[in-house]
Amino acid sequence: MKIKAEVGAYSSVVGGGVLLVADGGKGRMMGQIAFLCHDDQLRDKALQERLSRIIADAINAAGISHE
Repeated sequence: MKIKAEVGAYSSVVGGGVLLVADGGKGRMMGQIAFLCHDDQLRDKALQERLSRIIADAINAAGISHE
């Protein structure tokens, strides 16, 4: 099954992240990459959204599969 990455919706409570979805299934979420912030600068919405896009694009470009 191919693992697809999608940018998760930003929340002012928990921040942003990247969702890992099973592409072969019914879009079932397999996991999540979240930002654990140790500095207030990383809590910035625009920064988290940019980082999420970079991470998701890199995962999707790699074409990661899991059998």
